[in-house]
Amino acid sequence: MKTERRIFETIVQFIYNETKNAPHLLVPISGGSDGAATVKICNEACPEKTIAIHAGHELLSRDWFESICPVEFIETPGKAEDAEEMRWGYFLARSLRLKGRLIGNRNRLEDLLGNYSLASCVANLLPIVNLWKSEVMDICEYIGVPEEIRASSLRPDPDCGRPPELAAIPFKTIETFLKFQIGEAELEDVSSILDRPEFTYLVDMYQHNAFKRDLPIRGPRP
Repeated sequence: MKTERRIFETIVQFIYNETKNAPHLLVPISGGSDGAATVKICNEACPEKTIAIHAGHELLSRDWFESICPVEFIETPGKAEDAEEMRWGYFLARSLRLKGRLIGNRNRLEDLLGNYSLASCVANLLPIVNLWKSEVMDICEYIGVPEEIRASSLRPDPDCGRPPELAAIPFKTIETFLKFQIGEAELEDVSSILDRPEFTYLVDMYQHNAFKRDLPIRGPRP
């Protein structure tokens, strides 16, 4: 657990340094492992400042989250097709009213694969964006996140960008694919663990979302 403790303490210190002048940290949560890790990190860095916020009223392991920090609940806004945009619009407005920072839960797998919503880009601080999902899961075990939260990360969740096809592929397999894309793994490392349909599926998603890796895209100086 030495590695997990080092990672945890490093990000806690980063959050403390980055937000020392912010009166509040607002962390949207869905009940999954990324939000759980982020809430714990933020509260460890800034106790009395961290507030979690959840759209809906059925939060997995609600007692655990509420033992970490206060949790606000809001009605799921908008129609089904625009609920994600409405949620993040509300989260942003709430953080502005608090004069605080809006914290995102994106991990490195999501950041490179691009399976996150454009609406979530309004978050202005991403504490775990350089952690692979497998590392987030290790951190969750280290800090005592309940098993039911960790297990939920293995299930499909289209609202969080994890359709059934993606959920069927293990985290570490996707991470190896992404490491190949950024030059940190060899083709044979990927071909030995991914069949052709899975490889094609991931390539299509990676290429389709390529523009997100450069957001916001800035125009030229005339």
